[in-house]
This record gives sequence, C-alpha cells and structure tokens, in this order.
Amino acid sequence: MTIKDQEFKKIVKKARLKNTHRTIVIAVLSLIVLIVLPGGLYLNYYNYGPFRGEKIAGVPDNHLVQVENQMDLSRLLFDFGSQLKFNTQARAMTVYFDHYQKGEKTTHKLIASLMTDTKSNYNGYLTIGISKGEKKLLVNLSSNGGASETTTDLTAFQYISLGEDNDLPGGAIYHIEEDPLEIQKNVEIPLIYIAQGGDLKLYAEMENNLSEENLKSVENVYYIYLIVE
Repeated sequence: MTIKDQEFKKIVKKARLKNTHRTIVIAVLSLIVLIVLPGGLYLNYYNYGPFRGEKIAGVPDNHLVQVENQMDLSRLLFDFGSQLKFNTQARAMTVYFDHYQKGEKTTHKLIASLMTDTKSNYNGYLTIGISKGEKKLLVNLSSNGGASETTTDLTAFQYISLGEDNDLPGGAIYHIEEDPLEIQKNVEIPLIYIAQGGDLKLYAEMENNLSEENLKSVENVYYIYLIVE
C-alpha cells in the first residue's frame, strides 16, 4: 500500500467520523424539537412546570377546568355538584343564584364572592353542591388563602330532591365538563342549570335553556353562574 493510499484512507475515516458525529447531533436536536420542546410547552401551558408559583397545576392561565370526579360518597350526599379549579387575574369573582318560576325571576342572590382593590392573581377552587334531603345549596370559593362560603336553603324555592317525587320531571346541565373554558370578563359564565316540573326540555346550549320561551315552560329553574371582573 502506498503512502497516498494510506493518506486517502485516513481522510475517508475522518470523513466518516464527522458524518457519524453530525448524524448523532442531528438526531439529538430532532429529539429535542419533536419531544422535549412540545413537552415543555405543554407543561408550561397547563402550569405543570416548577416555576408556576401559586397557580393551580393542570389549569391554563385565564381558564376554568372541571376537577375530575372521583368515585366517593359525593353521589350519595348530593343531588348535584361540581368542583372547578381556575387561574386568572381579576378584581373580583362572584357566584350568583337565580330562581325562576314559570319564567318569572323570583330571586337573584349573591352566594359567594372574592374581591381585591386592584387586579390580582386568583388561583383556586370553586365547589358547589346541593345536599340530598336537606336541600341546601353549599358553595365554597377559595383563592390564595382567601375563601367565601355560604349555605342557601332551597326549600324556600320549592326544590325537590332527586328520588323524592319520581313523577316530577327534572334534570340538570353542567356548562363546564371536560374541556378547559376560557374566562370572559364581565359576562355570565353558566355553571349549573337545574330544571324541575312543567314541560321540561334540556338543551346542550345554555342560551336555549335560558330563553324566555323555555323558562316559561318549566315550573322551577335553579341557575348558578359566575362573573369575573
């Protein structure tokens, strides 16, 4: 083998090593782009990252998310219930209860509220439940160490517990179920709509449930909603 042949082989070997190194670098960068970067963006969007501070994990900024229902005693204790978690910036979060009888609004009541003088971070939970038998509407709104909790007696509004009158038509619609809901400020955010008696119809779209025509056809409607300011 001549000296020129040996030098040529060395050049080829170096070229192969460079190509191998380049291939490894490209592969690693590809993994970062395809797996690590999207994963990081996902964790950041849903506030799972290590630098989320007081934000609630699993909730995007300015969103409400339904907490996954666990198999527990809640179904035995409550006719209807919902627990939401949230991350947002606001001056106030207020929960209202409206009662309609044959289309006429008989009650408009503030049932939970958190307020700050200036726009602040609100990170916490909203829990709503209607107890069986006692017919009490229980509400707890908590955020960053503060809480607002009330109990409303629904017997004053002709509420009938599930199973108490099997001939009474009734049902409920939960506005927030699986997908995160972006918070719109200064507008009603429907939470739970409960209808009992009359010509009962339930619609997936909350605006249809709350239409004047539909409300007039139902004996009693119990409507719970949130306003974020």
